[in-house]
Amino acid sequence: MNINETKKVLNPEIRKELEKSKLKVLTNENDFLVKNLKKAG
Repeated sequence: MNINETKKVLNPEIRKELEKSKLKVLTNENDFLVKNLKKAG
């Protein structure tokens, strides 16, 4: 399913939750990368 199609279907409340979860995943990935960089450097 296309992301844009999904956004049209979702109500604003669900959309907010989705955006939060995406941000959370990105933050976790960034934390992981930073930790590995610190170990290497």
